[in-house]
Amino acid sequence: MVPPLAGIRVLDLTRVLAGPLCTMMLGDFGADVLKIERRGTGDETRGWGPPFNDRGESAYYLAVNRNKLSVALDLDDADDRTLLRSLAAGAHVAVDNFRPGTLERRGLDPAGLLESNPDLVWCTLTGFGAASARPGYDFVVQAESGWMAITGEAAGMPMKMGVALADVLAGKDAAVTVLAALAGRNRLRTAEERRLIVSLTHSATSALVNVAQNALVSGEEPVRWGNAHPNLVPYQLFLAADRPIVIAVGSDQQWIACCRAIGREDLAEDPGLASNAGRVGRRAEVASAIAD
Repeated sequence: MVPPLAGIRVLDLTRVLAGPLCTMMLGDFGADVLKIERRGTGDETRGWGPPFNDRGESAYYLAVNRNKLSVALDLDDADDRTLLRSLAAGAHVAVDNFRPGTLERRGLDPAGLLESNPDLVWCTLTGFGAASARPGYDFVVQAESGWMAITGEAAGMPMKMGVALADVLAGKDAAVTVLAALAGRNRLRTAEERRLIVSLTHSATSALVNVAQNALVSGEEPVRWGNAHPNLVPYQLFLAADRPIVIAVGSDQQWIACCRAIGREDLAEDPGLASNAGRVGRRAEVASAIAD
């Protein structure tokens, strides 16, 4: 089977996580991805270990850089800049995560490269939007977007996710954005229309979904629920006699089945617990009954 992006040439000017994940996904779909790395050092995540494989490559780097070829360039070198312009002239997609002005100061303005190549779409990943020069670190974005305020035990400290999820979501959002642009590129005529911007902070805040909507509807500040759920009961971790278990009830029918499975027919027969809204209103009682 011919992969969907066969024949699409991607110029990967990204490093670390969000951008490389985006271009890796495009490579997984069959695109030809050429990754541009710093001469001498390469992508800094090559050294983010241990662990390292037998070739000295870090697991971190390997996680988001499959299906790519790499070339080392020095963007302060005139000949290397000329080579990069020629690569951009033959590409269908370019993805970068440079801070504003970095490419422009070297005569590699994406707007100009887009004008020169009407087949090119260019996606830039930023930390805080196109107008911000702040570096985009996942940990900072998790804190500022509100994720840490709703993650962790209710009485504990704010907690970050166990993976760099803001980076991951932004990388996936960038891949979706590029795919949409490729699908509609016959209608994207101008360089401005083919210029795409994705930010970690916008990806992170949009991922608040029901938590953000809860706050807008109720007017109440979101809180941390630990392993429980703000809108569903029971939907949390419980300590069984031999190990922790998770019970996730997503419908009133599942509630009846859950009660029968744990031998608590009395809970199933309580009309005040028949609806999820009733169970949310008696959250502590339901959790205590199941824990017992």
